[in-house]
Amino acid sequence: VFAVSQNTPNPFNPATTISFSIAKSGKVTVDVFNAAGQKVDTIANGMMNAGTHSLTWNASRFSAGVYFYTVKTGDVSKTMKMTLLK
Repeated sequence: VFAVSQNTPNPFNPATTISFSIAKSGKVTVDVFNAAGQKVDTIANGMMNAGTHSLTWNASRFSAGVYFYTVKTGDVSKTMKMTLLK
């Protein structure tokens, strides 16, 4: 089953963990977007095995505010909201 969890902690400063599970092995991308919808970072872009994965995003070089992360694999994706506090 494809599932994306809310990042923890949220709000965060400066790092947060993004967890997700994928049903089958394949290419996975995890991108971060600012509130204007511009891609500001790519956390993952490569092959992953089926199962649960956790990635850490260090946002120390970004300004405080609302960000969105999108986990995409195959033809499924999910976007979640997160808040960076400084």
